[in-house]
Parts: sequence; C-alpha cells; structure tokens
Amino acid sequence: MIIRQAREEDVMQISEIVVEDWKTAYRGIIDDDYLDSLSAEQRYQIEIKRYQKYTVAVENDEVLGCAWNEMADDGAADCEIIALYVKYSKRGHGIGRDLMINSMDSFRKAGKKSMIIWCLKDNHESRKFYEKMGGKEYKDGTHRWGNREYNMISYLYPLNLTEEIVR
Repeated sequence: MIIRQAREEDVMQISEIVVEDWKTAYRGIIDDDYLDSLSAEQRYQIEIKRYQKYTVAVENDEVLGCAWNEMADDGAADCEIIALYVKYSKRGHGIGRDLMINSMDSFRKAGKKSMIIWCLKDNHESRKFYEKMGGKEYKDGTHRWGNREYNMISYLYPLNLTEEIVR
C-alpha cells in the first residue's frame, strides 16, 4: 500500500468510499431518508472539484481510503483533517491509522502545531479510533445534513506529541 496525492482518476473510487461509509457507519445516527438519497454519482460531482485536497491509500490501483487535509484557524488548532474514510471492507487493517499519520507528518513538515478533527458525537466507532490515535476531546458543535442538526465533537492533537503516541 502507498499513500499519495489523489488524482482525477481516483475520484469515483473516493466517491464510492464516502457514500458507502456514510450509509454504513452513520445508519442509525443520521436520518435514513438522507442516507438513502446519497449516491456515488452525485458525490462524484462534489469530489471532482476538490480531489486535489485528498491523499489516498492505494494498493494495485484500488483506493482503500482517503484523507482531506486543510489548514485551519480555530484558535487552538492550525490544521484539520476534514474527512477520513476507509473502504468499509478494509477497516481494521491500519489504513486509517496510516492515513492519519501521513496527514500529521504533512502538517508537521508545514510547521503546524495542533490538529483538529470533527466527528458525529454518536459515532462511537470513530470516536474510539480518534481517542486511540491520541486525540483529546476539545469542543462540541453542530452540523446540518438534510433537515436536521446533529451534535458533533472535536478532537485536538498537539502535533509535537502525537508522533510518539500513535507510532
């Protein structure tokens, strides 16, 4: 497996992973009507405009997961992982960890000091992963999908310490 910058030819696979993850991981958290309305083709139209923001984990031309990194100005955090997805059938093989470590290393090289990632508060599987990766609960918020607001939680990672925690 290699981690590299996303390419245009990766966009459909990224879209499929995002939609599959949403429909699987968020079932019972986000309204079924909203989840059922998602499609990879629709998501492709969104992701084709921003695929350069993603890094992807790839094996034999198959995208196994992706991470979207951004600079941030949150006060406590100067960078953010906006999205982190792993193909559902490939979870538990270290792909998410490797993508996250890659993002942290990239941020460190850019001189960033503290990273944030947001998560649905009721997404206990992801929360457990972010905590295992060394994140500390930071602040709450909300986000709207469809016709409803959902509770969110963020995790803060001091990048000068995280390297020792997650490796």
